Amino acid sequence: MADAKQLAARAFKAAEYDFSRLMDVPQALMHREDRHGVRLLIAPTFALPDAALDAILSWRLGQYLLTRFYDADVVADQGLVREDAATVHAADVHGLAIDPDGGLLTYLTLKQPEELEGFRYGSADRPAFPCEEVHGRGWQESITDAGDVPAEQCWELARFVTDQRRPEDPIIHRGALEIALVAARLACRPAFASRVRLVTGDLDPDIALRNLRYFFIPVATFAPHHVTLPNGHPLRPRYAEHRTSPFIANAGDLDWATFVRWADIDLALNSGEEETYLRFLLLRQFVSVKESSLKRPNEPRDESRYPVEALTSSSSLGASNALWRSATAGAIPWQALTLGPGEPLPRDRVSWIVEGFAQALTYRPEGLAHLAGIGPEVCFVPHESIAGSIASLDAATPLRALTTTREDFESFWRQRQALFETSSEKLYGMTEIVRAAEA
Repeated sequence: MADAKQLAARAFKAAEYDFSRLMDVPQALMHREDRHGVRLLIAPTFALPDAALDAILSWRLGQYLLTRFYDADVVADQGLVREDAATVHAADVHGLAIDPDGGLLTYLTLKQPEELEGFRYGSADRPAFPCEEVHGRGWQESITDAGDVPAEQCWELARFVTDQRRPEDPIIHRGALEIALVAARLACRPAFASRVRLVTGDLDPDIALRNLRYFFIPVATFAPHHVTLPNGHPLRPRYAEHRTSPFIANAGDLDWATFVRWADIDLALNSGEEETYLRFLLLRQFVSVKESSLKRPNEPRDESRYPVEALTSSSSLGASNALWRSATAGAIPWQALTLGPGEPLPRDRVSWIVEGFAQALTYRPEGLAHLAGIGPEVCFVPHESIAGSIASLDAATPLRALTTTREDFESFWRQRQALFETSSEKLYGMTEIVRAAEA
């Protein structure tokens, strides 16, 4: 059996390159100079020198060997020192977080199959995205309002990986947050927004889905499962040993709540190391309650005290109004509050914002400072262990909010979440699995 660590070391040797030399690449989509040790670059393949692309492909291979996503025996048998350049297209977009020594901290790519022009996302005969080559397309029967989107406006997010050789180094986590934030913001700028309507891919729901929710990015995702790829496929362990799920996100679902969240994340990243960690911990208490508009939820099968609209509306706005009516009628254990500017929200109960805007402040040595802005589509879910780090949570505008205990909120939330998932038997019929295995 081949030694994955030795093969990874060989790949990293081939990946030696000073990526800081790319910061002035003229065709880059964006670059940002050092912030707390992290520089950022986003550039298409055609803007990168061949030596830089070779180094990226070697670095990707090394990281996937360390995560055990790649089959070490296949890599050894084929004598690979980098991933196949044939899988990279000229218009693919590469995101790099670069450390002070010019090494890679984090990498991601947005890619497309070639010859998508003229096709719609729902076209049965269009070229397949990489995630579809693995998962098939049966899961797309459970999405809506995506079929008519021009296929060239859909991109696959792939190879989002951090340097596995130094997992305890705080700069690694900072690099991942920095590149994720700047890539998301870039896709929403007017120069690019018309080119990015849908983002697809596959993910580990236990990690990646939580991270997307942290950034307030609604995604339609599906029951995770194991996929059997054919013998000799280098990524066979990645899918055989880890449950993955296809996902798709609609750029149109991003709204002011998402953008305010990104501003709060940016503020946290602009702080020193200790404060950054604390701010990211505190921000966990503010969660998005919006689901993807692309996902067609199931109809409730079990009786519930909650109205159907509160459980099945992808936007929290419809759910909010239904919850408000039920709360004012005393049908659910939630309380309806109407507040004016400056009045406090309870910090020991869940607060679901129906209308208006609230601001959370935290402590700094020089006094109080902004932590988070919350409004419709956002909910405050207190964590006892860190509740004391929030100095105040007050209405900034006239405000309507629903409050309840964490237990009652989580009971409702579990019911709502269940309706936005679909069983694996429906999504992954044997035909799709066999087709993926034979690809």
